[in-house]
Amino acid sequence: MKKALIYTAALFATTLGGCNVLDVDPTDKLSETTTYSSIENLDLYVKSFYGILYTSTTCEIRSANLSDGFSDLVKYSWYNTTGGTFNKFFYTPNYLTPENCGFMTPWSDLYRRIRQTNEYFADLSAGYADGLDPEELKIRTAETRFMRAFAYQDLALRHGGVILRVSETSVDGPEEKDKARSSKEDTWDFIINEYRKAAADLPEEWDSSNTGRVTKGSAWGMMARAALYAGHWDEALEACNEVEKLAAKGIYQLMDEYSDVFTVVNNKELLVTVNFDSPDLQHDFDTNFAPTGDRIGFCGGVATPTDEFASSFDIQINGEWKAFDWDEVITENIDPWTNRDPRFYATILYNGADWKGRKIELFVDGVDGFVPYTGTADDVRKSTTGYSFRKFVKEDPDEDFSFTKSDQFWIEMRYAEIFLIKSEAYARKNDFTNAYIELNKLRQTRSSVQLPALPQQTNWDSYLTDLQKERICELGLEGHRYWDLRRWGIAEQTLNGSRVHGIKITKNSDDSYTYERVDADTQDRIYTSKYDVAPIPQDEIRNNTLCKQDPAWE
Repeated sequence: MKKALIYTAALFATTLGGCNVLDVDPTDKLSETTTYSSIENLDLYVKSFYGILYTSTTCEIRSANLSDGFSDLVKYSWYNTTGGTFNKFFYTPNYLTPENCGFMTPWSDLYRRIRQTNEYFADLSAGYADGLDPEELKIRTAETRFMRAFAYQDLALRHGGVILRVSETSVDGPEEKDKARSSKEDTWDFIINEYRKAAADLPEEWDSSNTGRVTKGSAWGMMARAALYAGHWDEALEACNEVEKLAAKGIYQLMDEYSDVFTVVNNKELLVTVNFDSPDLQHDFDTNFAPTGDRIGFCGGVATPTDEFASSFDIQINGEWKAFDWDEVITENIDPWTNRDPRFYATILYNGADWKGRKIELFVDGVDGFVPYTGTADDVRKSTTGYSFRKFVKEDPDEDFSFTKSDQFWIEMRYAEIFLIKSEAYARKNDFTNAYIELNKLRQTRSSVQLPALPQQTNWDSYLTDLQKERICELGLEGHRYWDLRRWGIAEQTLNGSRVHGIKITKNSDDSYTYERVDADTQDRIYTSKYDVAPIPQDEIRNNTLCKQDPAWE
């Protein structure tokens, strides 16, 4: 079979970002003989597998589908609101079905990419790479193994047990189309073991011309996440400890300034990123999510943070840190935007925030504006929650994203998550002392985030309350919340029958403001426990006679 060394220059820009290694643009397909004639040629082939990161990122940055929109953190309120995926998902009974699950799973695309990685392993088995430096070859094989594991992890995240097509001597053809799903346990075991193998052969770091390629830390970090989802607490701790060893060498660290995590390219907190390269490949994050006052025309405001999200960030009143409470703020005439958890200011834009040389105006009739969510305001892009995104939005006063697209990186995993995984794994083992040591590191290690230590709880339910809040404040908008709710078994409890809220802000004649907490939903949300696993697409069930639908969807 012929190998596509590079599908397009843009694909590599997608996966590795603006670095010299991407400055290649062969457009033809070459034979195995040419592909494996040198490490340089093989590099081009292996880099094409990095497209899996782009397909799998929970941001779905290309189509403006933030997975946090399936949670209580983000409200989609753009044009065609009653027909939008997120609102249909929550408002329409049985909207998610085996026939209509494409918005929830990249099943076909991921299996296509898995097949491509399997072709690589089959080529090695056939001896095509025997003439290459074995040490260099081990690294490229580890990269490929990481990408295949990542693709399977994304499928397992959604479906539990999936079809493991993982032969390393041949590629499944039409004769092998019928194959049963593996169990959830076997699927996660495969993923964890693949990351372990990849970690053994990946470098600790790459040189500056290879920035963006996965490393030992990438593999150990993703293994830690996979082990957490699988319920393998000891393996999660083992993988976290391996990342910590690399941090002790100075390879990783928490950035002192929280906002730098999302704006400084190749910073030391990043373990796995999805990078972009202008102008070869860009994205529409700013066009969709930046405050509407930034630009000319019909842009921005596709989705905004909910008040549930914004109010998760604590406030300091009279020197005491406490949970944010609108009733207290309004009654005591306290400015709601001062003395908040410092991560709030790097995550959310609020009324009066400094932004691009101006003040954000999220009040009624302000430059950035507020409109109540009605489900019918199809031609209005304004905030329906009184907030706007700051995290991942590009703060460049000279660009109007009505005409220019974005190229900032997306974070798939960073060092901060290691502390959260480690904390949760300890708590699952009833070691709440160490669980809180890890949890409090995120509140006290950064010079820009100095919050009081959380008092230690001694049972899972109380700990989970603290963990949820910390994960929201640390990782909000990074694509974790929906999957967290599902794996903790509290998605139905949290989402079903609920409504998210916003803050309607009215500017008074004396330049003061009136705040009113309002519904940002037109009806109670619908979420049933069967949504905790996505259905297998009906095309797979029709074409693969041995693949059985998940019992929840039969």
